[in-house]
Amino acid sequence: MTIPEPFNHTTAFKLLPDFLQRDRSAAAARWRQRYATPLHYQEAMKNIYALITQVDNACKEIVDELKKQDIYNNTMIIFTTDNGMFHGAHGLAGKWYPYQESIRVPLIVYDPRMPLDKRGAVDDSFTLNVDLAETILGAAGLKPHKRMQGRDMSDLYLPKIENGKPVLERKPWRDEFFYEFTFQDENFIPSSNALVRKRWKFIDWYLKD
Repeated sequence: MTIPEPFNHTTAFKLLPDFLQRDRSAAAARWRQRYATPLHYQEAMKNIYALITQVDNACKEIVDELKKQDIYNNTMIIFTTDNGMFHGAHGLAGKWYPYQESIRVPLIVYDPRMPLDKRGAVDDSFTLNVDLAETILGAAGLKPHKRMQGRDMSDLYLPKIENGKPVLERKPWRDEFFYEFTFQDENFIPSSNALVRKRWKFIDWYLKD
């Protein structure tokens, strides 16, 4: 099986800011280590897919054990990660920068309370890591601390009931978020901020001229 390489990655790399193309740039250096030739790319990606297969197997064992203990239908399962990976896109490897391949992460929520018509559905709303704690607290019937900045993600799939009646008008979900990353070696991994929206993104490499 041949895994397709990212579209037009050579041209995309030349469109990056100059400081991301330098030899000391971590993501460019790692691209040379992992993806410099088609053979490198195939070997690296197949190793990644092998790791993912093992994660799938581990998740299956957890679900099987929950079913064995007869608590599967009373357990929320949230699957996510801390970052995405470039895998050669933009001529880069690794993560760190506020491009979509890096900042989009998988999120799968199994919630026994979820209506049947929502199960297996894909929702493209902006959910963030700060939402995870509030979602778990909400499922446990606990209120978040007033200084917490996330939002219970069940608002996206559970009907809201107040005084025994459904609430038709609900607070709109976020349509943008702020991204920031800082590293101690600016030449190796430059710091960045970004305002991310569905159609547009503003990136500020704030320590660069």
